Amino acid sequence: MTASNDETVTTWQESIAELQSLLDASLEDNRDANLQLSSLCSTIIFEFDESPPESVLTAVRTIYLRVLLNLGEYSKVVEFHSKNNDGSTNNTLEVAYALYRLRKYDACRKLIVASISNADATNIVDEEGSSSNNATDRVLMHIHAQTLYRLGETNEADQLYSKILYNTNSEEDNAMDADEREDTLSNALANRIANYTPGTMLQQDGTSMVSWLEEDESIRQLIESYGEGGGGEEVGDEGEEEEMLQNYDLAYNLATYMLVSSDARSQSQVVQAKSLLEQAEKSALTILESSSPAEDEEDDGDADPADNGEEKQKMQLLAEREAGPIRANLALANVLLGGEDNEMDALRTYLTLLTKTAKSGTEQGNLLATSSNNLALLRDGKESVFDVLKRIPITSSLSVSENGVSDSKNGGKKKKDKGGGVSIVPLVGATPQQVRTALFNRALLFAKMGNATGCMEALDVLRASLLVSYHGDDSKASRSGFATSGKGKKKKTPTSSDDVPTARPSSDAEIAAWKAQADWLESELVRISESKDKNSDDILQDAIASLDKTTDAITNCEESGALLHTKSQLLLHKAALANPELNADGIIGSLESLPLPVQSCPGTKVTLASLYGSSNNDEKAEQLLSDLGNDIALAEFRLERGQYQQAVDLLEGIVEEQGSEAPMEVRAMLVKALSYTDPEQAEEVAESLLEATSVELDGEKLETMEIPRFAKKAGDSSSKVRKTIAATGGGKGRVRAGERKKKNRDAILRKRAKQREAYLSKLEAEGRYDPKQNTKPDPERWIPKSQRSYNRRGRRSRNKGTGAQGGGAGAGMEKDAAKLDVAARLAANDGQSCGPSTANMKVSSSGARKGKGGRRR
Repeated sequence: MTASNDETVTTWQESIAELQSLLDASLEDNRDANLQLSSLCSTIIFEFDESPPESVLTAVRTIYLRVLLNLGEYSKVVEFHSKNNDGSTNNTLEVAYALYRLRKYDACRKLIVASISNADATNIVDEEGSSSNNATDRVLMHIHAQTLYRLGETNEADQLYSKILYNTNSEEDNAMDADEREDTLSNALANRIANYTPGTMLQQDGTSMVSWLEEDESIRQLIESYGEGGGGEEVGDEGEEEEMLQNYDLAYNLATYMLVSSDARSQSQVVQAKSLLEQAEKSALTILESSSPAEDEEDDGDADPADNGEEKQKMQLLAEREAGPIRANLALANVLLGGEDNEMDALRTYLTLLTKTAKSGTEQGNLLATSSNNLALLRDGKESVFDVLKRIPITSSLSVSENGVSDSKNGGKKKKDKGGGVSIVPLVGATPQQVRTALFNRALLFAKMGNATGCMEALDVLRASLLVSYHGDDSKASRSGFATSGKGKKKKTPTSSDDVPTARPSSDAEIAAWKAQADWLESELVRISESKDKNSDDILQDAIASLDKTTDAITNCEESGALLHTKSQLLLHKAALANPELNADGIIGSLESLPLPVQSCPGTKVTLASLYGSSNNDEKAEQLLSDLGNDIALAEFRLERGQYQQAVDLLEGIVEEQGSEAPMEVRAMLVKALSYTDPEQAEEVAESLLEATSVELDGEKLETMEIPRFAKKAGDSSSKVRKTIAATGGGKGRVRAGERKKKNRDAILRKRAKQREAYLSKLEAEGRYDPKQNTKPDPERWIPKSQRSYNRRGRRSRNKGTGAQGGGAGAGMEKDAAKLDVAARLAANDGQSCGPSTANMKVSSSGARKGKGGRRR
C-alpha cells in the first residue's frame, strides 16, 4: 500500500483500531463520519496485501454495507454483494434491505427465500414453523413481510406478521420491546386494510369473523382505553399527559381497518373507530408540535430566535400533514354513521382537505385522491352525475407496489381540456382496495350517465386489474395514469400490460366476487340501454352461476364469505327488478332465498322481523328477534305493537343487568313504555335520564377546531367550495346548488299581518285612523285625481275631454250619462228637436277643393 502522507496507516491492524475509534464515537448519523467509515472499510477489504483474518473481514464487510445503507447508496450495496459473494459470507439482511429500498421486490423475495431454504433449524423458520428469537432474523422477517405486502401477496404477509408477533420468546434478552411490537401491529393492520374485499369476514353461522389481530391484548386494551372516549377525558394538567395516546399510527390503522370492514361491524364499532381517530388526531398535533428540536437543546444563549421560529413552523406543518389522513377517515366515519349533522361535518372536512392538498402539489396526492373519491360518494344524488364523475380519481398503473410520484406538474389540481374534460386527480401509490373502488365507481357513474362505451372500458380495466398484483422489477409502468395521446386527452384503456393497474385481491374467491360485481353492472347497463346484442337477465344469471361454481370448488370455508356476500347482492337486485312495487310478501320471499349464512346475519333477521310485523305475523317476528338475542330490538318491536308491559319488563331487565353502562336509548324506551303503564315511575326515570345527559361545552375544544378559510381570489377553486357549503349547510332539508329555498307561505302571511298592525297603530297615533269608524272607500277612486270633483286644480278645463272610461261615480259620470239620454232631452224641449235638422242638406262631393293657389299644403 502506498503512503500519501506521514499519518497514513500502514497495516490493517492500525486501520481496525481507527475503525473501532470511529464506531465508539457513535457518529452514525453524521454524513462526514459515515463517509470516513466507508473509505476506511474499503481500504481494509481491498487494499492491504496482507489480508486480515476471515472473521475480521466478515465484520468489516457488514460494517461497510451498513454504512452504505446509512448513506443511501443502495445500488453500491447490491453491486458489492454480487461481486464479492463467494458463499463464505452472509449479508442477506443488508442486501435484502437495499433491494427493498430500490423497489426490486421480486429479487428481494428470492434472496430471502433462498436464505431461509439454506438455513438450518436454528435460523429463521424450521419445519415446525417455529421462529428464531435472534433480533437480526426478526428484522429480516419484517423486510420479508413488507416485500410480500408490496407484491400484493397480503395473505402470506399476514401469516408472517403473526409469526413475528407470537413466535418470539419474551424471556430472552433480544426479545421484542413494546415499541417494536406496536410498529409490527400497525404494519399488520395496514396490510389487512390494503386488500380488503367486502364480505370476507362473513362466517357460515352468519357472524363476523374475529381476526387474530383483534384478539391481540394490545389491540383490546387500545379499544378499551380510547375506543370508548375514555382517553379524551381531561384529568388535570398532570393526568392529561398520562392520557395522551403515544403511538397514534397504531390507533389510526386500527380505526381505518374497522371502517374499511364496516360491512361486518355494528354501529357501535364504527363509533369506537371514530373515537380512536379523534384521539389519534389530538395526539399527532400535540406530540409533533411540542417536539421541536430547538426546545430539546440546552439554552446556551446563542440560539437564534428566527431559527427557532422557523423550526417550530416546520413542526406545525408536519403535524398538519400527519393529521390530514386522520381527518379524512374521521369524515368517513361520519358518513358511515349517517345523519344530517354528520354528513355536513364530513362535507366540510373533505372540502377543506381538498383545498389544502391541492396547494401542496403531489406531496399528498393519495390523500387528495381518496378525499375526492369519498366526497363524490357523499355528493352522489345531490350534484349532476358529470360533476360527481369529475371527483373520481384517475387510476394509475402504479399501485402500492410502486410508490411513485405523479409526473403531472399540476399537483393533482383540476385541469380541463377543450371539451370541458374530466378533472385529473391521479390515484398514485394506491392500495389494491383503493384502485378497485375507484375503477368500479367510475364504471358505475358512466352507467348512470348512459355512457355505455365509457362504462365498458372501465369494466374491462377493472377485470384486467384483478389479475395483476405486480408488474415486475424492470417494469416501465406509466406513473401518471394511463398513457396519453392526442392533445392532452387521456386514453381510457391501457395500451399494454404495464398500463393495467395492480389490484389483484387476496384470493381466487375474492377475484370471482369482484368479477361478478362487474358482470352485474354490465347487465344493468344492458338493461338501461335496451341493447339487443345481449340479454341482461342472462348476464346476471351467468354471474350467479359462476359464484356457485367457485363456492363449490374452494376447500377453505373461510374464503366463501365474499362469494356469499356478492351472491346476496345479485339476488336482491334480481328480486327488485322482478318486484318493482316492493310489496312486503315479495321482499320476504327474496330475503328467505338468500344463502343461509346471510340469512343468519343480525341485519337480515331484524329486517325480516320488521317485515313480518308489518304483515301482522307477530309470532314469526318475535321468534326471529328472540333467536337473535337482541333484547333491545325485541323491546322496540313490542313497543310498536302496543305490548307496553312486556316491553317494560324486558327493558328493566336490561337496565338492571348493565347498570350505569346501559345505553341511553334503552332508558329512553323505558320512559316511553312506562308512560303507558306507570306515569309516575316514567317521570322518575326521565328525571334521572336528564341528570345523566348534562351537556358540558368545552370552550378550548371549540377554539382549537379547524375553520375552513378560503381565498377570495376570482376564479379560484375555493369559490366553488364556498358555494357548495352555502348551498348545503345550515338549514333543515337539502337544497341543491343554484336553487333558493322557498319561503313558508304561513310565515309570509304572519309577517304581513304583523307589519299591517304596526302601520295602523302608527296612523292611529297620528290621528289619521280611527279603528271604531268604518271608513267608506272613495267613490271616485277609479277616476284620475285631476278629474275628481274635489280637485281644485284645472277647474276651467275639467269638463273637456271627459268621458266614461270604465265607469265611475260623481258629477263627471252624471254629465256623461245625461248627454246620452235622448228621452230626457226630448222631454225638456216638448218633443221638438234641440238642433237644426240635416234632412234637407246635400252631401258634399268627394272632389278636391279648388282654389286660386291650387292645393293647400
